[in-house]
Amino acid sequence: MLSRGRRGMIRTTKTDEVWIVESEEDAADLIGSKVIVDGVVAGIDRLRADWIGADSQPS
Repeated sequence: MLSRGRRGMIRTTKTDEVWIVESEEDAADLIGSKVIVDGVVAGIDRLRADWIGADSQPS
């Protein structure tokens, strides 16, 4: 799930891991949606996203 927090976009996984997503891509239309983030780990809790897209897999 993608949300917006004080530190930017936040990706919460199915196992409740929380990642802060750094991206130059505007993903405002995906806030509140299940997403896939493709990129690299850039810190203990940060992902540098190359691509963010809607997750089309059923829950």
